[in-house]
Amino acid sequence: MRLIYNLKNRFFVISKLLLASLTIMIFLSGQILAQGSGTITGHVKDAKTGEALIRVNVIINGTTMGAASNLSGNFIISNIPAGTYSLSFSLLGYESLKKSGVVVSANQTVEVNADLKTTALELGNISVYAASRREEKITEAPAAVSVIGMEDIRLNSDVGGVPRLLANKPGVDLVQSGVNDFNLNTRGFNSSVTRRVLVLLDGRDLGAAFLGQQEWGDISIPLEDLANIEFVRGPGSALYGTNAFNGVLSMTSLSPQQALGTKVKMSGGELNLLRIDVRQAGLLGDGWSYKINLGRMQSKNWDRNRTSAPFAYPGLSPERANINPESMVYTYGSARLDYDFANGSVFTAEGGFTKVKNDVIVTGIGRLNILEGNRPWARLNFTSKHFYVQAWMQKRTTPTSIVALASGGKLIENTAMYQVEAQYNRSFMNDQVRIVVGGSQKIARVDMENTAMLGIKNYTITGGYAQLEYKPVKQLKFVATGRIDRTTYEKSRFSPRAAVVWSFAQGQSFRFSYNKAFLLPSTSEYFLRVLAGQADLRALGINPTRPTRIFAMGNTNLVPERIEGYEVGYKGIFLDNKLFVTIDGYSNKVRDFITDLLQGVNPAFQFGGAPAGLSDLIKNGSPANGIPALPGLTVLPNGETAIVLSYTNKGRVNERGVEFGFNYYMNDYFLISANWTYFDYDIKNQQKGDNLLPNNPKNKFGYSIRYRNPQIGLEAELSGRTVQAFNWAAGVFVGRIPEYTLLNFSAGYEINQNYRLGVSVTNLLDRQSYQIFGGSIVGRQLIGSLTISL
Repeated sequence: MRLIYNLKNRFFVISKLLLASLTIMIFLSGQILAQGSGTITGHVKDAKTGEALIRVNVIINGTTMGAASNLSGNFIISNIPAGTYSLSFSLLGYESLKKSGVVVSANQTVEVNADLKTTALELGNISVYAASRREEKITEAPAAVSVIGMEDIRLNSDVGGVPRLLANKPGVDLVQSGVNDFNLNTRGFNSSVTRRVLVLLDGRDLGAAFLGQQEWGDISIPLEDLANIEFVRGPGSALYGTNAFNGVLSMTSLSPQQALGTKVKMSGGELNLLRIDVRQAGLLGDGWSYKINLGRMQSKNWDRNRTSAPFAYPGLSPERANINPESMVYTYGSARLDYDFANGSVFTAEGGFTKVKNDVIVTGIGRLNILEGNRPWARLNFTSKHFYVQAWMQKRTTPTSIVALASGGKLIENTAMYQVEAQYNRSFMNDQVRIVVGGSQKIARVDMENTAMLGIKNYTITGGYAQLEYKPVKQLKFVATGRIDRTTYEKSRFSPRAAVVWSFAQGQSFRFSYNKAFLLPSTSEYFLRVLAGQADLRALGINPTRPTRIFAMGNTNLVPERIEGYEVGYKGIFLDNKLFVTIDGYSNKVRDFITDLLQGVNPAFQFGGAPAGLSDLIKNGSPANGIPALPGLTVLPNGETAIVLSYTNKGRVNERGVEFGFNYYMNDYFLISANWTYFDYDIKNQQKGDNLLPNNPKNKFGYSIRYRNPQIGLEAELSGRTVQAFNWAAGVFVGRIPEYTLLNFSAGYEINQNYRLGVSVTNLLDRQSYQIFGGSIVGRQLIGSLTISL
């Protein structure tokens, strides 16, 4: 405890030092720049249509200074030393433009406007960051990566959740239960509380401290405030540490300068959905800019009570508590302050909150009704060309209890996480050699107020990593990465990655990689303690005066799950830059699976409490005598005879798969996309009684056609996915998911630069299906929106 206290103090000391140092730097730079700096502003539009262009990169050549145009096509670059410069304008799908002879005078603003001409889409110029923690072309990334840009995010922003944007990407395993209850995974072994994919928003981990699950509803910005989404598939612990077991989802939000102006968006639709988002972003002068966002969403849900039959589908069990009948409500907001240095460095301070009322999520111990939950967060960041440092914190509290619907029990959560991280990158020998080094420390405090766990648990995760890239020739790149992590409950873990990328022709590349990763047990898997039910064993002479209680208990002897994998991949651009093809294949060995809750697996609770002479019969069971096997029967420290369910490590699985996808640009307006994902596995070893299933199909298919015509301000997309039937086992929920096909439709119409209409229909044909066994039947949802930008 004293160690945790000291580490927590260290976190606050580091954060204060970081803030103080940055404040001094900003003050000094402001004093210097004020003596002789100016500003460049301007507007960028399509040369043919006159439409404002967003996200145009505007760079002052020969410097690290630049900006990106916002939703109105405007940009601003501040704190420019007086002098004469040239500017470069670039945007995917447009010819680059250079403007020379731009004179910047002290304390003056000069206006530079640009008209860009469309050109063939340069697919090979798409850049990604998350695969190597530095920017690189997607064709040179040493991993399988899917990218969703700002335009596609905007088109589908009415769908409600980030995971839905990824549903049609290769290799994505996505299941949904409620409006905000998603589980996103890749490459097998999904769950109702999945945590095999690390989810980051601006570098901040969105996982929960107790269960460790992804919490999509707690993102305190609307979808259209995201600038970019990258999904890296495959083990990623070599750069990101624990939970980057099957992949990493990295989201980047818009900076204030990318979102200048006022925006109001109003949405409404089926399930009595009403949503409003308001955003204001502006410039404060002297390099400062700000962005403020507020929003509220309320809706009914697909969840139904299960206290009495009939149930939605066969195989469900009755629950003891009903769902609160009130609507689900999410209230959220955030505020961000940026300072842009003259050399291109940026300091960011931001914070936000999400307040949820009456949501329902599916977990391994049954469904939970979250009556009220609060999640505040804050982040400090400094980014320069070679250096990055960040500190963040987030909390989760439940002023009103969480109801376990299966038992009717009440849960209280009061958790907090703090993290400090830093990274340095450098290039040598004319970019032939590149290094990335970094480290992080996370501190967590978990207090369930003795409802799901006894006492308060604190833990730390400390890690450091290094990556070396070497290009002996332009077409060949070798990558070696290694990371060491040490936690409060585990010994040090080393996670390596080795990769080679061969760009053997223009726009085509082949890669091979080797990875190791690990997944720490969650706090609940270590320390869970809840009443899971009761059994009447009086006929066996056990607790003759009352039913025997059944407890679900954590296991402090658990070790991390491990994965070791080999991967090959190909990316190619064909047909005069119109066709983009990706093929990825992998073979993984997964070890030390953490089982579901089972009897007789926790060494802390030895078999005991059976009447004399019946121990063997009760422990092993005797069907002929009507005696069930009760290996979890034990005597608790307080002397009570009970049945204990717990977790253990057991299981070896070999898994393999293929992911194929293509994008074909038919012309300037139409894009056709399709993908196929194949997964197979062999179980080499598993714990008796454990349902070790990957919870995903052998085959699934995604397909879409998109139309976008900026000349008339219209865009639309029809997409679909087909998922083969598969078996599901996660905690108390075991059953079969029937095959399903879902179609979705999104469209947007720009009335003018200030008004936009949007519509989105998920599950267009209203195919009634359940995607998680134990989850709700998901139906159609039609949503319409009006966006006003000023």
